[in-house]
Amino acid sequence: MDQLTGESGRMLADGASGSVPEGGRRHVVVIYNPKAGQRRYPLFSAVIAWLEARGVKVTVLETGARGDAEAFARHARQHSLMHTEDAPDAVVAAGGDGTINEVVNGMSGGDLPLAILPLGTANVLAAEIGLEVKAEAIADTIWRGPAISARLGDVNGHRFTLMAGVGLDADVVASVDTKVKAWLGKGAYVLTTLHQLATYRPHYYRVAVDGETYRAASVVVAKAHYYGGTFICAPDARLDEDMLHVCLFERAGRWNAIRYAANMMSGRLPKTAGYRIVRTRSVSIWAEEGAYSGDPVQADGDIVTNLPASISLSPGPLKLVVPGPVG
Repeated sequence: MDQLTGESGRMLADGASGSVPEGGRRHVVVIYNPKAGQRRYPLFSAVIAWLEARGVKVTVLETGARGDAEAFARHARQHSLMHTEDAPDAVVAAGGDGTINEVVNGMSGGDLPLAILPLGTANVLAAEIGLEVKAEAIADTIWRGPAISARLGDVNGHRFTLMAGVGLDADVVASVDTKVKAWLGKGAYVLTTLHQLATYRPHYYRVAVDGETYRAASVVVAKAHYYGGTFICAPDARLDEDMLHVCLFERAGRWNAIRYAANMMSGRLPKTAGYRIVRTRSVSIWAEEGAYSGDPVQADGDIVTNLPASISLSPGPLKLVVPGPVG
């Protein structure tokens, strides 16, 4: 593969670091979520076949319940530290952004690289690194793609690659029906959002950043510039940057929520009245009203904790395999 696609991808190629074994990676552990990949099984099997045809040893670990992906990743990382002949030289997260998030949380510490095989609904991380959702592009990246040092976020002790959020987006994530999601894909989020808007009750959060306190109806703390697919929430956020971009949706109410969503879909969100972005390395969020003090917090599309939330840069980078020239 000669180059990355997209603005973010070009930036990542320029900053790529880390070595790739001569002739490509020899042994990869693939952590596969079959529920996320039901509709994309042909893509999954084609990538595995492509890798095996090039002599790569592929160990597939299939998840059966929440937490499996994190446990498998932790075991793979520990195995890699033994430096045995059979030790893996990369982990592949095969699933959606939620599966990737689990794997990331199991790979804390060490230098074992993470590659992705995007099988989910939105595949935001794939878009962020410029990875085409095509079998040959994915397999070639897993096999010999360079690795960048991605700086992760941390919310209440849980790491994330893309974003953490409270308010409407977290309410949607908490409410979406997994069966409807499997059937409709992104449409499930649209239906759930409409339902949330129909029952919307205005409320606010307090957001503390570098000695200043802001008031917002929803908050997204971004490490990447894409959101919910290829919509842009934080235009200047990048995975390899030591900075969090705190996106403040300052106005509450059903009409404002619709206005924010429409402007995001049309690419005009950064210039929308009542929307601002504050750059920082740490942020605290809590509910202004007591009734919302335990509101859910989503990270990379899954609910991971509840308010109050303390969000900062995670110590130590993650080696993330990206598309790009090798050699």
